Amino acid sequence: MHQTVLKIIFLGSGGAIPRPCRELPGVLIDVYRYRILIDPSEGTVRRLESIGVSPLKLTHIMVTHLHADHVNGLPGLLATMLMLNRVTPVTVIGPVGISDFTPTPVNSSFKINVIELKPTSEITLIESMDNLELRYVTTYHTVQNNSYLITLRRPVGTFNPGKARELGIPVTYWRRIQMGETITLPDGRVIEPSMVMSNVGDKSIKVVYTGDTSPGDNVVKLAKDSSILIHDSTYLPNDSNEAENRGHSTCLDAALDAKEAGTKLLVLTHMSFRYGYEYYWDFLKCASDVFPRTVVAKDGMIIEI
Repeated sequence: MHQTVLKIIFLGSGGAIPRPCRELPGVLIDVYRYRILIDPSEGTVRRLESIGVSPLKLTHIMVTHLHADHVNGLPGLLATMLMLNRVTPVTVIGPVGISDFTPTPVNSSFKINVIELKPTSEITLIESMDNLELRYVTTYHTVQNNSYLITLRRPVGTFNPGKARELGIPVTYWRRIQMGETITLPDGRVIEPSMVMSNVGDKSIKVVYTGDTSPGDNVVKLAKDSSILIHDSTYLPNDSNEAENRGHSTCLDAALDAKEAGTKLLVLTHMSFRYGYEYYWDFLKCASDVFPRTVVAKDGMIIEI
């Protein structure tokens, strides 16, 4: 029986101006014991309520950039946590300036851990906890936009304790090897996972969320061999000049990035308000002609792995 280990819920799939068919952008990633909200736009508290998720359950809030449609819901979300008497810390991650949106409430019952990320063209680790790793790279928008990579590492094969004991590998190293890490023992020996495991393969799940960006190398390298690439697709190709001028992508741009990155699934999101649901098939055909494994995001859509 298939067991879900990671769930992605699209709270909103529209661009800067909401429509009845598409709310402002936002994605909730439910993985392991973490609930990660990306881009808390206006109305986020209500949309969380509609899917039965309390703001008290959020562990991380990640903001791609500081344009209003991606961050304006953050102060209200934190205020709601205060009114609900939250006591556990919450981590807020975003570009330089995100701390201006996260003042510590008076008489706060919980701590807000703020991580400001400087612009970088290198894929950079933000935080590592349990089997989960958060990384980012700065991509191509009119202000600093950080695209995020969320990696869930799972055991890469079947571990052989007898073989590990035979090789004299201390138990303290076993889990690291099982998760696919090559380790160096105190005596200098290098232990590869294949030396004590069978059926070795890549068992990590990688989800990339671009935020607002033009296509380019940083997007591709972040999304390399990813499980899911959630890509800005604000425009159809006939508006490509506007996309370039405003630091966005067309559905064709997204498909070309996905193809070059070798992702397993492309999700188009952040469609401009000018396109109603009647344009759904235009976006899908545009991208799937280049990258067949494409879906178009809808509000409330859920992807499970």
